[in-house]
Amino acid sequence: MTKGRLRDRIVLVTGGSRGVGKGVAIGLAEAGATVIVTARTRNSGGSEWPGSLDETIAAIDAAGGRGIGLLCDHSDDGSVKEIFDLVRRDHGRLDVLVNNVFAAPNVMPVNVPFWQLPASLWDTMHRVGLRSHFVASQFAVPLMLPQGRGLIVNTSSGGGIRYTFNVPFGVQKSGVDRMARDMAHELQPFGIAAVSIWPGYIKSEKLAAQPDRVPPALARLIAERGETPVFAGRAVAALAADPGVMAKSGQILLASELAAEYGFTDIDGKVPPPPSRDPAPLSVFRPTVMP
Repeated sequence: MTKGRLRDRIVLVTGGSRGVGKGVAIGLAEAGATVIVTARTRNSGGSEWPGSLDETIAAIDAAGGRGIGLLCDHSDDGSVKEIFDLVRRDHGRLDVLVNNVFAAPNVMPVNVPFWQLPASLWDTMHRVGLRSHFVASQFAVPLMLPQGRGLIVNTSSGGGIRYTFNVPFGVQKSGVDRMARDMAHELQPFGIAAVSIWPGYIKSEKLAAQPDRVPPALARLIAERGETPVFAGRAVAALAADPGVMAKSGQILLASELAAEYGFTDIDGKVPPPPSRDPAPLSVFRPTVMP
């Protein structure tokens, strides 16, 4: 549906070397956009952290877009500023920002009581994945204001409303959703939309490489209801191509619900079922029984 409709758009996707970020970059490339991708990894990290900037850029080019890969440490504001300075110098504007970068431990603690978690886990997830989204958005908006339009997309998940993995993870996702809503309020007079988007259960490269690190019950959900990261990318591309996207500003949007509205599918031609908006925790996430 959106093929070629973003041919003149300049898009920046943070944290795009793998997972949802890479899928979003590919989905935007399918629509013809110039996609700038940031990440810390230029070359493949092997099975521990599969994916790299070079691989994403090759996938963008193969999908019909133009890919530009830039190394960036989103925990360093100076490094982020350099990226946006380059965008201003080379392109003069920015049409879409996708805040996706996220820092996570090699093994995500699951059902570990918050008082037994290291405080560093909170700092890691909130510095890169919450604060970093705020900083990138601050730099992005001045590049959108002159044309009186723009779109900021925060990638999130159902962890924003229901217990998922652990307390720091849920608070981070909730913060991402609230940030989009509040930014939308301030951006409304300027024609710039801000939304939060939830993919479903993602069939990621890391899951394929390390299936034993996912709780079996969650792995079954992904196998039964999972979607590729490109599905979320097609959702973002559909939003970016919609001249009426301002009507959705401030909302939490589910990729599967957007597929029903805009008429796109996952790469297998199917539309995966949407994740639940029910705040009740999934059965896989149960408090640990203390001795």
